[in-house]
Amino acid sequence: MGPLLALGLLLLAGPARGCPDLLANTCVCIDERPKGAAGAAPRRKVVCSKLRLPDAPDSGLLPNDTVSLILSNNKIVLLKAGAFSGLWALEKLDLKNNLISTIQAGAFHGLSALRRLDLSNNRIGCLNPAVFQSLTSLTRLNLSGNIFSTLNPDLLDGLSSLKVIDFNTELLVCDCNLLWALTWERRRSVRISEDTVCAYPSALRGTPFTELQESQLVCEGPLELPFLQLIPVMRQVVFQGDRLPFLCTATYLDNSTRVLWFHNGSPVRHGDHRGVTVAESLVHDCSLISSELILSNIYLLASGEWECVITTARGNASLKVDIVVIDTSATYCPAQRVANNRGEFRWPRTLAGITVHQPCQQYPHTSSPVRDQLTARKCNRSGMWEEADYSHCLYINDHTRVLSSFILMPVNSSTVLPLARRLLAYTIEATSFLDMMDVIYVSQMIEKFIGWTGEIHELGELIVEMASNLMRVDAGVLRLAQQESGACTRVVWAVERIASLILTANSQTISKVSGNIAVEAFLVKPASFLGLGCTAFQRLPPPGIAGDTAPSPTLPLRFRCSAGNRNASLSGFPLKNSEALAAVQLPPALFAGLADAPRTNASCWLQFVAFRNGKLFPSTGNSSGLADRGQDRTPATPVIFTAAGEWPQSGQ
Repeated sequence: MGPLLALGLLLLAGPARGCPDLLANTCVCIDERPKGAAGAAPRRKVVCSKLRLPDAPDSGLLPNDTVSLILSNNKIVLLKAGAFSGLWALEKLDLKNNLISTIQAGAFHGLSALRRLDLSNNRIGCLNPAVFQSLTSLTRLNLSGNIFSTLNPDLLDGLSSLKVIDFNTELLVCDCNLLWALTWERRRSVRISEDTVCAYPSALRGTPFTELQESQLVCEGPLELPFLQLIPVMRQVVFQGDRLPFLCTATYLDNSTRVLWFHNGSPVRHGDHRGVTVAESLVHDCSLISSELILSNIYLLASGEWECVITTARGNASLKVDIVVIDTSATYCPAQRVANNRGEFRWPRTLAGITVHQPCQQYPHTSSPVRDQLTARKCNRSGMWEEADYSHCLYINDHTRVLSSFILMPVNSSTVLPLARRLLAYTIEATSFLDMMDVIYVSQMIEKFIGWTGEIHELGELIVEMASNLMRVDAGVLRLAQQESGACTRVVWAVERIASLILTANSQTISKVSGNIAVEAFLVKPASFLGLGCTAFQRLPPPGIAGDTAPSPTLPLRFRCSAGNRNASLSGFPLKNSEALAAVQLPPALFAGLADAPRTNASCWLQFVAFRNGKLFPSTGNSSGLADRGQDRTPATPVIFTAAGEWPQSGQ
């Protein structure tokens, strides 16, 4: 709130005006009429609030008949001796919400009429007993919200008129050092505010001070410090010759509080070792004590446990931190950045033989239980990084994350068909599969489904569609999946098994059509087999729709088979508006002369499988001696597979 707004509000209380010659007229002076006292002289109130004042205003510039002085919400740090001298009529002094940490003796000298003093929400850590000695008329004192943990027993001796006091802080320790306040309150009929509650020890936390019994204010049991901190907090790995500072800070209870340092249980003093500096302890605002230890040239024997011990008349408290010093000639693995399908990981320079951990990257909009997992990587004794185990981390690609979840789902007679339908729907987006694991996970699920195809024939059609969709994946991704786990071979193997699992006496012919794969199978009698020719083809779109007659993967791939010993011709394919892509001819003597030829009256199954291209047959061997200079190769022409077998099969 600026001075003009403050002035507008203060006009409600009575006539207001700027204070002449005071702080460039930023304070506001108000003349207030006493209530119920007609004809009485006005009482002067001066408001210098929210002006960011670094010091209290010069009392010589304030009206000497000021009754109320409001200095709240400024930046005052120090109250000097005689800061308010000459203000003989002052009855209320409001200094709350400043930064006051020091009050010199005599700061309130001459304020014999002062009745209310508010020092709340400052940074007062201790108070000199002589500070309040001249305030013989003071009835209300507010010291709450400061940073002291106890009060001096002589602090309030001169306050003969005191009726109410509030000394609540977040650090207040209710022990034997405050026993005097309880007896003083009862002897002097002074009311300690109900807002004054204990912060320590933990057994009394939240208990109003006035409800305590004398037997509870004791200095026994383990020492509980309101504040104790050692920096650094975590274990440190440093190299010989590095610099490492330690800073220990704790609550300052009284003059018995000391800070000591230990290394592996032995005391450390300044000058004991070269490069070890122990600075003098510093007391801050009578509330905190700190000590700094600096290892300016770390030696190898500095490895181990470094401990900061706080000693007091009440007992001791301590914190420890371990450091590991690495010889500069030691073997270590270099810092390394790894980016893979689980995220980006930055492995730090690490000593040989040490295993380090990195958190898995977290992704929004996922409820997976592995979100807070770690990945580990070891630097071996030779200073070489071993492969890290990233299996606990989520995939960064949405498709891979979803497909990996299919592997975890149970597959049984009641779930296999719905699960296959869901996976088929997901493989429609196969052109977006950019990770070899996408193909590997689908191939693993197809292997699970083929095991149920003999019972649930519909799975055969779903498997053909899934395999057809996988042929839309980038050839490089398919090649990597084949190299990693033979994923393409697994898919082809599953498609080739469909006929032997589905053909029955009641279903002697099957035909599966998809965008990139066609399957045709029959039950035949070898004794009467006259030969068979099958052609893989696709319908062509009507003229003017597709723009040309080039083969399109969006048009279903089909088979047309004819009995007899006629050679199939790709150029003379008889169906109108169709184009033949591949053909195969089986001669009448297919089953003749075979040592294991089926019996005369037996049946055989005969299967044809056509693949639009060779993407499921990538070359993964070493072709460095070939004319293509070792480039990976994939058949560009359609691939037709033919198989035959005795029916029924063993166990069918």
